[in-house]
Amino acid sequence: MKNRLMNRVVNKYILHNRSIFFENDDEVEQFLEKRRDENSKKHKQPSSLNVKANLDKLSLGDMQVFRFNFRHESNNKILYLHGGYNTLQPSPFHWRLLDKLALNTLHEVVLPIYPKAPEFHLEDTYNAIKEVYDELVAEVGVDHIVLMGDGSGGGLAMRFVQSLIEENEPVPSKLFLISPLLDATLSNKMITEDLEDEDILVSRFGVNELMKVWSNGLPLTDKRVSPLYGELRGLPPVYMYGGGKEIQNPDMKELARLLEGYGQFVEFNEYPKMVHDFPLYPIRQSHKVIKQITKAIRKKTTSTFVKSHYQSTRSLTEN
Repeated sequence: MKNRLMNRVVNKYILHNRSIFFENDDEVEQFLEKRRDENSKKHKQPSSLNVKANLDKLSLGDMQVFRFNFRHESNNKILYLHGGYNTLQPSPFHWRLLDKLALNTLHEVVLPIYPKAPEFHLEDTYNAIKEVYDELVAEVGVDHIVLMGDGSGGGLAMRFVQSLIEENEPVPSKLFLISPLLDATLSNKMITEDLEDEDILVSRFGVNELMKVWSNGLPLTDKRVSPLYGELRGLPPVYMYGGGKEIQNPDMKELARLLEGYGQFVEFNEYPKMVHDFPLYPIRQSHKVIKQITKAIRKKTTSTFVKSHYQSTRSLTEN
């Protein structure tokens, strides 16, 4: 049943609307031109989604910012950086997830519609994220902010925290990564042909080409594009969720391994049978991840808990 539902979601919506499986450079250009037009429009709440949380539609300069809260709870924040290869706007599935996060965590979830390629590039994106973050810090302080992102948004979240550390600025209390894009080269030797065939949502060629446009001439190995090459010490506690059938999986495992080596807190919840960004979709495993995130947000962490917890989480999380 779950496989049929997942396949229906993938085939009816995702591959039709958000596919990055390109045959050649011309298809990449056509995709980018369409995104240029779509991204110039105001982003709107999906008409098919009935948001249960209170929804505030705000702006910060020229950037739209949506805030989801329940019972007007706003003392704690989740700053959420949505995925989409830094070219696509949030999907209805992002909206679904954020609504559920607001209801379950009683945190205000803040969704910035940050600048994207092809019109905008790396510096524009990070500058916009910094503006939103500074506003939230002024409102509640860093101890009441967690940073979260999926896919390329997970990569943005991690790199943004690295940049705060480099500038000796205060960092959010926790970092949540959902199927993060950690290395835009996708050159990990464990990304086999079999794994590429299993990944029905992400194309190495597509990721490479879109991230090249967004990076505006920087090599894909630059830490601002691929945070796996950046400094990993000093990060706040990291909670990560990913599927076994996505080509980012080997890099997620590598990040967990490196963080363990540095004595950093990391909890990697691996779902071997799941696809990229599965927590966004209306399936049982999504509900499980939301419960895990809610529990993680509420608990205190200690660095002595790192390695054994990572191993036990992987063994207990199987579907």
